[in-house]
Amino acid sequence: WMVSFMLLGHFISPLPTGYLMDWFGRKRTCLCLSILPFTSWLLVFFASSPIDLYIARFTAGLWIGVTTTIMPLYVGEIASPKIRDSLMTINNLLMNFGVLFTFVIGPYVSYHILAFCCECLTVLYFCLFLPMPESPHYYLKQQKRDDAFDVLSWLRTGESKENVEHEIGRIQKATEELKLQKGTLKDIFIDDGNRKAITISITYAILKRMSGSGVMQAYASITLPKKTLGVLNPNTCVIIIGFISLFSALFSTGLAVKYRRRILLTVSGSGCAITMALVSAWFYMKYFTSVTVDGFSDIVFLSIALYYFFFNIGLGPNGTSIKGEIFSANVKALSSSLTSLVVAFTGFLINEFYLIIADDIGMYMNFVIFSIASTLAVVFTWTYMPDTHNLTLEEIREVLRTGTKKKQISNDLSIEK
Repeated sequence: WMVSFMLLGHFISPLPTGYLMDWFGRKRTCLCLSILPFTSWLLVFFASSPIDLYIARFTAGLWIGVTTTIMPLYVGEIASPKIRDSLMTINNLLMNFGVLFTFVIGPYVSYHILAFCCECLTVLYFCLFLPMPESPHYYLKQQKRDDAFDVLSWLRTGESKENVEHEIGRIQKATEELKLQKGTLKDIFIDDGNRKAITISITYAILKRMSGSGVMQAYASITLPKKTLGVLNPNTCVIIIGFISLFSALFSTGLAVKYRRRILLTVSGSGCAITMALVSAWFYMKYFTSVTVDGFSDIVFLSIALYYFFFNIGLGPNGTSIKGEIFSANVKALSSSLTSLVVAFTGFLINEFYLIIADDIGMYMNFVIFSIASTLAVVFTWTYMPDTHNLTLEEIREVLRTGTKKKQISNDLSIEK
């Protein structure tokens, strides 16, 4: 339950966050709710009972729900089409850095020093994000055109005033067209574009979670063999995997510019499926056949390490990118909230059933599920997901509604360039 309490908090916060970000603004909501991680680490530092830690984990989960709801939309709204994919991968990069940070220093410092270091990172986040601009999309939705122009001019430094005005006009036009729709749950499902967008976002979120990245990190110490490569214990293996994840996440920022999303997701999903199948085969042969595989236990660690490499070049960062760019302005907040809610619920179930499946069926079955989910992600990418490379947010939503771009929008984009 210590693992699942964070996911429970993640499950609760997305819906209220969606309403807050539309009413109060993306930036201000994030800044005000940064009290959540601050409180979480404060509780960890002063904890005197397991209940304190449960509350701390729950509070941290609330913050995860906030960031996974707001961050993709905020980055998608401030980024230009050329760099949007790369910027979206930075979230995955920094998340891997945070995980590695605790893996590396955790075993070598006291409990209180670790909590203090993480608390300092929370304060650093607040100080660095404080001077950042609000989303121009939010300003236009609030009919603050001058503020939107100032923000976009700063974000598009080097662009001519005419290009900035043109982009403001395009965003405003899209916002005006959707103003009559209130952005209710009904609006998500009656509009073809919105319905397709929520289907893509939720399906991808479920498959990403079911590919196993989160639960393997949580239970790595009991999943990995006691000795790897003859000398490495599970804790050391986790640190090595953390470095591999960070490196591959950094690598993915360049790949996102060079290669289209479908290619990256195909390579990523295929790699994840193959590596998980290898781990599954090892566990099955060890516990359900007479084949001796103890001499090949290194396969488990090497396959999981390769899994995280493949995961972080495609499946990992692209979930954020997808959620940040495919929803219409009037349903962005609600749709992002629903997707975050589904992610949390799926993660909660996977974490709860991981050990149950291992005990009742066999550890191998968990990895069979992870392999199948990764394979389905590849199939889903090629059968249902649109190619959004270098498209504006308005063009992406037009593709979702009609399957093609409006010629006018495409011509406008070429004028900007």
